[in-house]
Amino acid sequence: MRLLVSMAVPKPDLTNEDEGTLFAGARIEVLDWERKECVKSLEYEVPAGNLGEGCSVKFTGGCAFDGKWYQTSGTELVVYDAVDWSVERVISHPSFNDLHGVSVVDGEIVIVNTGLEMLQFLDVEGNIVREVNMASEPTWERFDREKDYRCVGTTKPHEVHINHAFMMNDQWWVTRCLRRDAVNVLDPDDRIDIEVGQPHDGIVRGDFVYFTTINARLVIANTATRKVEEIIDLNKFNVGGGRIGWCRGLEVVGSVAYVGFTRLRRSKWSGVFDTVKDVAYRRKRISHIEKIDLHRKELVDSYDYTRSASSAVFTLMDYDRVIAGQRIDSA
Repeated sequence: MRLLVSMAVPKPDLTNEDEGTLFAGARIEVLDWERKECVKSLEYEVPAGNLGEGCSVKFTGGCAFDGKWYQTSGTELVVYDAVDWSVERVISHPSFNDLHGVSVVDGEIVIVNTGLEMLQFLDVEGNIVREVNMASEPTWERFDREKDYRCVGTTKPHEVHINHAFMMNDQWWVTRCLRRDAVNVLDPDDRIDIEVGQPHDGIVRGDFVYFTTINARLVIANTATRKVEEIIDLNKFNVGGGRIGWCRGLEVVGSVAYVGFTRLRRSKWSGVFDTVKDVAYRRKRISHIEKIDLHRKELVDSYDYTRSASSAVFTLMDYDRVIAGQRIDSA
């Protein structure tokens, strides 16, 4: 098993950095799981003009489509050829701020613009053709259309903090961290309640959609009924003690889930994220990935990032799916 991992590499003094300036490196790695070895590593440099001075250099969410790997940085969409991993093009708009992810289905590109709390739909040329606001106040009443948000470190506090877009039953859905749910983009009343925690990634496999929550729950819901059918508390597998980490990335292959954890840091969001409120006083586990048997509900194996202990782990994906470039939301 080979696992693609997108990540952000922090600056040396991570805990003393302000929001929006935490990270100094954007990286994609391919991990040979059985050998516990990184067999491919790609570093990325942001072109001039696409990022404000001092703002975070990072990779966040990504997806595979038609032999390409689509990868968001905080202010760009970077498109790789998944055969030789050359950069085919870089798309950036002044409205891009704290992009958390991208999904591509049948050529429709959806950008999760977390900073401006909206989804942006791009055509194949990279032009923004539609925007859907996910907060209560209209985007361009809340924000300045003439401003270059690539130069803004953070727009927090957020109202909903969207994280991840996915296709379910031929409709676009998005996770809303601060509302503890996932909603149909065109009909937010059509929702999945995720009351046990703030959701990050959501991926569809067959009749079920799997979510990670940042407080380390794996939530499994039925795509037809929108009801949560199972919750796996990943904290129970944390037998070594210490805070397990900020839970984001997820891949499900058959009856096995791979879940990514990022070492906790101090947060300005006091009272919002229960997982970090006392992080300064308790031992923290380093960034790592866990392999979970979904049938037995057991921790099977794990991989620790000993050389980059505080890297932020975002997307996880079966590398064979990546190079095949296949649509996986119904796999």
